[in-house]
Formats: sequence, C-alpha cells, structure tokens
Amino acid sequence: MDRPKHPGGAAVPWPAPSPSSKADRPSTSRTLSSGLFERYAQELELRHYAAATIKSYSTCLRRFVGWLRPTHPREATEEMVRAYLLDLFELGASRSLVSQSVSALQFLYIRLYGWDISRFDVPRPRGERHLPFVPTRAQILEMAGALTNRKHRTALLLIYCSGLRVSELTALQVGDVNLVRQVLRVRQAKGRKDRLTLVSERVIPALEEQMGDRPRHEPLFLSGAGGAWSTRTVQQFVRRSAKKAGIAERVTPHSLRHAFATHLLEAGTDLRIIQELLGHADIRTTTRYTHMRDPHRFVIRSPL
Repeated sequence: MDRPKHPGGAAVPWPAPSPSSKADRPSTSRTLSSGLFERYAQELELRHYAAATIKSYSTCLRRFVGWLRPTHPREATEEMVRAYLLDLFELGASRSLVSQSVSALQFLYIRLYGWDISRFDVPRPRGERHLPFVPTRAQILEMAGALTNRKHRTALLLIYCSGLRVSELTALQVGDVNLVRQVLRVRQAKGRKDRLTLVSERVIPALEEQMGDRPRHEPLFLSGAGGAWSTRTVQQFVRRSAKKAGIAERVTPHSLRHAFATHLLEAGTDLRIIQELLGHADIRTTTRYTHMRDPHRFVIRSPL
C-alpha cells in the first residue's frame, strides 16, 4: 500500500515494525514499561492474549501511530481514528485487516486509555462471505502421496484426520499422542484451552515411527535444527503437495481442517461433537460448515 497521509496533508511513512523488535516482545522484568508499544504488548499479555494476536495488534498500532504523527495517540479524537480506518480502505487494505485494526485500537483506547465504550464509536467492516475451498478425501490422499518426505506426509494426514490448526500441529509434543486410545491432546490452543481430538488408525504406524522412544516433552515434528517446525514450513509443504497433486485452488493447512469438519458432517457426525473436536468456543462458528440438520444418532470416526 502507498504511504497514508496525516489529516493535515503531510505524507507520513508507514512504521516498519519488526516481529523480533524488543518493543513487541513482552518484557522479562516485573516492571511495566512506560513506552507505548512495549506497555501495549505487556497489557495484552496480562490478559492472556495469544502471541500471534499480540504481534498482529502491535503491528496495527505501529501503523496507526505512524499515520498519526506528530499527534500522540492519547490526543487523538474519534474522528481521527475513523479517518485512519477510511484511509486503510482507500489504500486497498482488506476487510480483515481493517477489522483487526479496529480491535487493536479498541484495546488501546478502551482498555489502556479508559475511553467509554460509547465514545469509541468506530464501525467495524461487514464481513465478507466466501465459502472456503474444501479438498475431497481423494485429493488429500493424492497430496499426501505427492510428498516424498515421510514426516511431511505424516503431518499432512494428521492435520486432516485430527482437524488441527497449523499452530497446534507445530506445538505437538511426543507425549501428546496416545496411540492406544487413538487421541491427540491439544494443549493451550486458541482460547487457552486444552482439548482431545481424533487420530486415524491409518496414521498410527507413521506416528509410531515418528515418536520412536524420544522423551515426552520433545516436539513431535523436529526441524533440522532440533526445534519445533515453524508454521511457514507446514504451509510450504502443504502448498507444494497441492500443486503436485494438480489442484488448481489455493490449499492451506486450514483447508485440511475445513475438510475434517465437512467430511465428518457428511458422515452424519453430530455438530456439537465436531465443535468439541475443533475447539470452537461458539457453536455458530461450527455451523458455517453445514446447512444440514443435526442427525439424532451418529457414529464418530475419523474421516481418514
């Protein structure tokens, strides 16, 4: 996007937030910072926001501060906030980015600066309704078959058969896998909640090989450097496998999670059970997968 302009007309460069900058990392000391960016991140951490949310909100705040200069955010008016969000739209920002910016600034002004909620009268953009691409079971098996790396193949099938988010896959430890009960323990997922989900019999031999006799607290999928995989690593091999399988649509790890839920619904699994397996706090989030009525009886099995 081009550089936005301050309401006064002067062009102000975007800030250049660094994901690894000290200002965006929670402080290791017990003293709350007086600096805006670090204090903002600390307050988010105190309220148990996820690390990814702290990073994205901090980035949104830095953009706003760069646009607002030389005015300090504390001195900004409601009209300035609305003008900034309008500029984001005009510069081509997506609805999701604008909505995220609303949330980030709402936290700043209501939680940190004590504005009354009625004062923060900032409209949130209406959500776009797009049906996500859901690969078929056959397509997913073709994707897995296209991968020559056995760890990548195992991980791809595990995302699908267990309905994992990519961040949940990379956080898995050896001790989170219970092959006897055929379940995975997903620790401190979105919303800071633990849950159990399914493991297909089909991936058990590969998981046994992957686990070996390693300590319980080691990452299930180790990188070449010995640590856990990054989410980017997973995104890359999922995208590569879809291309090799000849799938024209954009496929992400979350597409496999969509497939998990959709295929369970098609098999007659109760929507409430799928909600628990996916870790959705609100059933309305789960209902986007179907317009079908909930079945009265079901047999729960992994779609793989």
